[in-house]
This record gives sequence, C-alpha cells and structure tokens, in this order.
Amino acid sequence: MAAQDNQNFEGQFFTWLKTFLKDRGLQFSRCGFKTGDGLGERHEFDLAAGYWKEPNYSANKPPRWIYRIVPEPVGLRAENPAGGPFNLGAINTAQEDKAGVVFRLVPLIQQGPGDFVQDKDFEVHALFVFHGATPQGSSAEPFNFDPATGTMRFKGTSLEYIGCGLLGLMPRNTELKIIESGMERTITYGDVIDALAADIKCAPAGNPASPIPVYDLTAQAELDRLKKMVADAWAAAGPVTPKNVAVAAVAGDENGDDDEIIPPASLEIPENTDLLGIDPAVYRQINAALKSGKQHIMLYGPPGTGKTTLARWIAATLTGGKWTLVTGSSDWSSQDIIGGYQPVGAGAVAFIPGVLLRRFDRPLIIDELNRCDIDKVIGPLFTVLSGQQTTLPYRLNIEDKDSPQYVILPESKPSAETYEFAPGPHWRLIATINSIDKAALYQMSYALSRRFGWVYVDVPRDTAGFIESFIRKSDPTWAGPAAGAPCPLGAFWAAINKVRVLGPAPIIDAIKAVQAMDDGADFFAVPTPSMREALLDAVDMVLLPMLDGIVVQDADFLAQAAVDAFGLDADSSDRIKRRMESVAV
Repeated sequence: MAAQDNQNFEGQFFTWLKTFLKDRGLQFSRCGFKTGDGLGERHEFDLAAGYWKEPNYSANKPPRWIYRIVPEPVGLRAENPAGGPFNLGAINTAQEDKAGVVFRLVPLIQQGPGDFVQDKDFEVHALFVFHGATPQGSSAEPFNFDPATGTMRFKGTSLEYIGCGLLGLMPRNTELKIIESGMERTITYGDVIDALAADIKCAPAGNPASPIPVYDLTAQAELDRLKKMVADAWAAAGPVTPKNVAVAAVAGDENGDDDEIIPPASLEIPENTDLLGIDPAVYRQINAALKSGKQHIMLYGPPGTGKTTLARWIAATLTGGKWTLVTGSSDWSSQDIIGGYQPVGAGAVAFIPGVLLRRFDRPLIIDELNRCDIDKVIGPLFTVLSGQQTTLPYRLNIEDKDSPQYVILPESKPSAETYEFAPGPHWRLIATINSIDKAALYQMSYALSRRFGWVYVDVPRDTAGFIESFIRKSDPTWAGPAAGAPCPLGAFWAAINKVRVLGPAPIIDAIKAVQAMDDGADFFAVPTPSMREALLDAVDMVLLPMLDGIVVQDADFLAQAAVDAFGLDADSSDRIKRRMESVAV
C-alpha cells in the first residue's frame, strides 16, 4: 500500500455525535472498537472462503462486518458473504439509551479462487442513527441487517433508523497491490468503498431502499455534510421523549458498557468548525496551556461568545465525549460539589459525595463559575490542586470518633480505601466566567486562580464577516454578498460593542428572528421597509434586554447608530430612541 496520511475527522465526528445525543439524554455505541485491531477469542477470518473461520460461532455476535470485494475486468464488485440478512455486531442496550451505533466493516479482497487478502487500512465504518433509544435489550444485543433491502431487525422485530452512511477513513487514492492471475493489480480505497456502497442498500425512516451514502472523513466538508445529515434527519423525525434512565444518564448515572474514557492521541484541541467567530488565538492558548502542564482551564470573556460550547468541546475532545456539566449558583455550598453529611433514612446520617467526587474520572465543567462563592464551594480542592492530599471533616462512620476521615488524594493509587477519593487520569476542571459579571459577583482568590490556565474568549472583530459566515453555514446555496454591500446589522452590532460587548449568540438570535419575520431578509443590502421593521422588532426582542442599565448618553449613541445603519424614517427613529431610553439609567 502506498504511504498515506491517515488523518481523518472521525474522532471529531464521534465527539460531536456524543454531545449531540448527550443533550437529548442518549448515547451511541461503537461496536468492535474495544478489541483494537484484534478480533477476540475464537474469531478468525478464513482467507480461503472470504468469511469467518467458525461461522456458527462468529456470525452470532460478530466483532466485524465482513464483505467480499471481487475484482472484475473493469472495476470491483462487492459481495455479501452471508448471502442474505445477517447479524451485525452486538452492543449493550440494557440501559435503553442507545440512539446510534458504528460498526467496523472489513473488506476481504479476492486475488483468485480461494485466495482473499485483508489490509487493515482498508477498513470502513458503518453508521446507523435511530430516532430515540433502541428498545431495551441485553448487555450484548445484536442487530440483524439485510444489505439487499436496507431493513434492520432488533430482538425479532423491525427497527427503523433515520440516518446511515459508510464512513471513509483513508484518502480515496490510497492504493493496495494484489496479485491477480499472476499479475500485479492496483486497487484503491475509493474503488472499494464505492463497490460497497453500490451493493449495500439502506432505507432510513422507511424510505425506499437506495445505495448507502458515503462520507469521506478525510475531508472537512464531508464531516460537515455528515453532521448536517444527522441533525437534519433528527429534526425531520420530530421530538422524542427520552426514557427515564436516559435522563438519569445526563445527570451522571451512566452504567452502560460504553461508559469508558477514550484518551486522545494527543492533547491537541482542534478547531470546532461549528463554533463561528472564535479567534484562532483561543485554540492556540488552550493548547499551550494543556501542553505546558495546566490541568485546568478557565474560559472568560463577554456573554454570548461560545464559552460554554467551547468548554464542552474541550472536555469531549479529551475524553471521547464523557464529562459532567453544572451551572454555578449562589446557593451552592461545598456539599453540592465535594459532598457532606446527609440523612440516609431511619434517622441515620452519612457522608454523601457531591457531583465532583461521584464523577472523579472525567472533566467537570462549571459554567458561570463566578455565580457561586468559589473559594467556599471548592476550597477543599486547593491542596489537591497543588498535588497534595487533603482530609475532609467527615468520618467514614459518623458514630465512631476514631473512624477514618474521608480523604481526597491528588492522584489515583492501585488500592484506594473506601474512605479515599482519587481523581482519574482524565479528571480536570473546565470553567467559564462572564467577564461582564465578574465585578458584581463572587471573586476568585489568587490562590485558586493561579491553578487554572486562563483563556480570553472575545467577540469577533469583524461583525459583518461573522454574519456572512453564519448565513453561509446556514444556507450553503447562498451566493454571498455583492462587493461593497453594506451590512446594517453588523454595523449596529459594532456600535453596541462600543457600549457593552456582546458575543455572537444574541446576534444569531436576532438573525433568526428577522428571517422568521421577513422571508426575503437580506442582511447585505440597504434595508427595505419590511426589513427595517423586522430589524427593529429583533432589537426589541433580543438586543434590548442585553443592554439594560446602560447610561443615557450610550442610549442616545445606540439610537443614532440604529438610525444610520437601518436608514430609519422619523417615526422609526423616535421608536428606537424611546426603546433605548427605556433601558437606560
């Protein structure tokens, strides 16, 4: 095989999909990934038959999906070795929270009669996404699939899926040399995956069977197309009510066999292409902090700049999608985060771990950290963050004054006692602070702040450029603005930032509100009467609440900025002036 760069975006897609489903109280599984390149006990390929060596054993819950690739005079032909429906791999569905699965498909390539070859670099992955959780099953429940019709069965009944695709992991021009009739022949990864797509049919959401789509995950554009397919399919299927167990999983009570931490190949946090307007310096600083040994990250800056999304992206990238998120509150105490004595029934009291100690194996994201009394809430961690153990004021047996006290260790040890808590290797704190609130809310002591790598997340410098990027991403068919075209909303946003810095989130809300009110909304043109009205309504709905408390002079400045940017007449000018004065002090 020719040397190729094996970089692809599959890891980023898995991170995105885990977060997408986690927000809905669901998870997805990867079948056959735990064994690495091995197949597990008794599972072997028969390279003479192009199938399993022990079909009666391996085909029940196979660790791989096998397909034959048969070279023809022109091109390649894919062939299902099972000759009909067969079991794909098995996953744990006992928790009734799995809404997607990825299977490893291995092409066995025929060189001649009774002679197949396998190249691990030619592996393909197959994705299926369900609308909501699959029915509850066992800890190893197989899926039955017919590639001729695209129908899937689970536990003996039909199972509908809403999206599917073959995921290409190598560049399409990756070559493999085979010997056919004594002659060397070159085939490519692209030829193989195209042959598979031609033979494997899918029928998502009950649609007629058609060739399964292919997504070349060596290309960023294909990653975006795949994410759009999943999001669009989910939206088209309508809302789904998660099961109670799935809701519990979001709170951190995950028990499935897929609940493992998948360490990254490196500490490199890639750019999140779905999060627009983030300066490249932000990613440089995050990566510099991590690589220089900073275990914990603090993202601070104006509201609406994407800090929470970025925190989730960092945590998911570092752990394969496992993290816990809580939002700061002035009502918090150390008991909420670390733990404390609580009633346990029958008049008894015992130490109950807080959210951090219950999930001490993964990142804890604390959103809007400065809304709590930070030093009081996580003060017991000061010593641990310095690399030393700390003893909590709680006993293992509250009735025994000589009982050991609970201890937080700075790192895990092989045999921790029942009263010892230790962070897993992937635990870290990732927190966000809105800088606009920092002066008014709780302050963080220097002793704690120096234990974080601080990264400032600013608003986009080019407001019109951000609006253009957002509209392009929302509508790939948009031709873009004419050369020199004005951007009235961008100009008004720039004026707002001179008074009170606002991130993109409220601007995105304003754009969507305008589009809902004016079907022909053009953000890069002199506003029409209907567009001016929609812009003013969006200001009332979205932006005015963000400006509450500005001074009168700034209110006058913003009113005039709106008049100039939107081209308002006398009546509309009076309206925006009165609106701005209503939020001024």
